[in-house]
Amino acid sequence: MKLFLVCLLLLTLQLTTIAERGVPCITPNKESAICTPVTSCHIIRDAITTRNESAIDFAQKSQCGYDTEPLVCCGTFAYTTEPPYFSIFTKRPPVNSIGKRPPGLELISGNTLPNRTLCGIEREAQRLIGATVAAIDEFPWMALIRYKDDKNVDVGFKCGGTLINNRYVMTAAHCILTDPQPLTLTGVRLGEWKLSTVEDCVQHVAIYNCADPVVDRLVEEQIPHPYFNSKTGNNDLGLLRMDKDVAYTDFIRPICLPPINIPPPPVGSIMTVCGWGATEDGSQADIKSKIEIPLIANSECIKTVSSLTSITPNQVCAGGVEGKDACKGDSGGPLMRTYVDDTSQWYQEGIVSRGRGCGKKGYPGVYTRVARYINWIVNNIAEI
Repeated sequence: MKLFLVCLLLLTLQLTTIAERGVPCITPNKESAICTPVTSCHIIRDAITTRNESAIDFAQKSQCGYDTEPLVCCGTFAYTTEPPYFSIFTKRPPVNSIGKRPPGLELISGNTLPNRTLCGIEREAQRLIGATVAAIDEFPWMALIRYKDDKNVDVGFKCGGTLINNRYVMTAAHCILTDPQPLTLTGVRLGEWKLSTVEDCVQHVAIYNCADPVVDRLVEEQIPHPYFNSKTGNNDLGLLRMDKDVAYTDFIRPICLPPINIPPPPVGSIMTVCGWGATEDGSQADIKSKIEIPLIANSECIKTVSSLTSITPNQVCAGGVEGKDACKGDSGGPLMRTYVDDTSQWYQEGIVSRGRGCGKKGYPGVYTRVARYINWIVNNIAEI
């Protein structure tokens, strides 16, 4: 395998006699970086082993020398992207009245992640502090995942997910690999708020504001992480490619994914979980709900979940607060936080993966740490 990788790299990169190992360089994305052996630059190395043409082209443009092996300017990305991707404090675009598409929220290519002027933004609105019911236009990246049983009968929504661009929804791998349950994943729904109504509306004084109709899409490709471990929950994430692109509106928008080089949130940070999972009486929530829970150190988390699973650096824990937790039906949904300057923008830090019961004091939930998988995500949504 190693010999194959070296041969592929030698064929991919253009050879040069200038050896510049360890010197500063500028990547094709205009990042400051260091000239590094390509076998040590896992970002570019992993990308070109997929044989994706865009990754190979980027690797060629990244070459900064050659000594015993090709050298590349090793930054934080393996594909050409716009500079706003690296900024976590991008100003949100102006937003028009309800139901109108804000400037800049047009369709973009399904083979890229949206830049920071498009993702993680909500329609400007005052939110109720401490509310557990999401506003009608809050968290517009939320998705519901639909299933049918072994008799081909629709059984409704059993998992959640998030829109990450206009063609892909991210969820948990265990929501895709439903064995031993005889369920088949069939589609996703976007723009939903209240499950029991065809049209979602809220009343403000004498005025009714109504959401756009929901958008249902079939799933044409399911991509669970190839190294998902159902026993430990490691690598519990996957991607769903919808059969058609979706347009961005006030009620359907993508969430931001964290840049690879961003520091993890500190322990104690308040995170937000959203979904339509089970309520206190065990029934599925009718309206999109949200909770705020603290981030827990993995070293503390493992003390409470060790008999259930192990905790790896690919995972993060949050919760352990009585009555506040993701629950059955929330799997695949997001663990989120905002970055705030004079505005706020939402980033997805985790994916609801597993836990011991729901909302038990001292028992935090376990989430897949999204920042560990940015390259895998981009490699799999990139155009082949």
